Amino acid sequence: MKVRFTSAEKKTVDISEDISQYLTAIEYTDNMSDKADDLSLTLEDRGSLWLKSWLPEDEGNIVDVEIITIDEEEREYKLGKFEIDEIEVKAEPQIVRLKAVSIVGNSSLRSETKNQTWEKVTVKKIAEDIAERNKLTLLYDAEDNEEIDHIEQADEADLEFLMRLCKSHGLSMKVTPEQLIIFDEEAYEKEEAKIEVVKPKEKSSGKKLAITQISDWTFRQKTRDTFDSAEVSSAKGKDKTIISSKYKVGEGKKILHISEQVENEREANRLARKKLREKNKDKTKGNFSTTLNLNINAAMTIDAVGFGKFDGKYIIETVRHRIGRENKTSVEMRKCLSEY
Repeated sequence: MKVRFTSAEKKTVDISEDISQYLTAIEYTDNMSDKADDLSLTLEDRGSLWLKSWLPEDEGNIVDVEIITIDEEEREYKLGKFEIDEIEVKAEPQIVRLKAVSIVGNSSLRSETKNQTWEKVTVKKIAEDIAERNKLTLLYDAEDNEEIDHIEQADEADLEFLMRLCKSHGLSMKVTPEQLIIFDEEAYEKEEAKIEVVKPKEKSSGKKLAITQISDWTFRQKTRDTFDSAEVSSAKGKDKTIISSKYKVGEGKKILHISEQVENEREANRLARKKLREKNKDKTKGNFSTTLNLNINAAMTIDAVGFGKFDGKYIIETVRHRIGRENKTSVEMRKCLSEY
């Protein structure tokens, strides 16, 4: 493993060799959207080094981590940069645990409130403006880019405002040290699954890379708070002209009623569809653990095989890799909404 440490004073050193003899465990969590990735390093500390000279006390201390595996060939997995936000020392035996979160751009993105008004603008253009002033590169991976007549950012940090804007337009967002990423989960759900997870003692399809050694698997399905259709109703202008739309995916009668301002029927159709997806996307979820597999990432699609009515294509929301006494990968996923 390679670890580069940047102190709050911006001095960078390679500490890979220094900590390798003490490192007992690594845990890395990769989230698809809305949450920062996190990292935990556990180290043996019988010499009390972390109680004395090695303890980083100020905020702004950064670790840049890269994992190297050697199987048939050497492979490098760059986890990225993380800011240390908590240090825990405990006994017995005495260990130290460094907990860190992926850097979310610069601090002003999260903490500095701003005021701005946009007219006749798209989500992409707003994202471009915010990325530019925070010195980030924008990756906009979505087709839905309709024009917004008027929107205000009022005493909100850029991150809070943009997350709210994306959610209202059915988009997801993730921030890395260098990039602001906005994407449409629906488009990612349509990607063909390259991997399948197979229930123990069941047969794989034989068409994809199969994960057959699994444990701690669970599937669950909500029977309440899901809907078969969505209806939008909005009054526009002084004459209160009614704009309405209905989007239906099933034969049931459970209707999601939406009262939000829209400018036209096309916008109402889009809103009904997006809100229905948002409400129903967590209907069917699952999780499982398997032997360590660093090739499994958040936002990948994966087929479930041999689980009866829970079979189908899922999208991975969170992956947690643990290296140490147990080398394990744990996956949390939700079923793709194939009907819409």
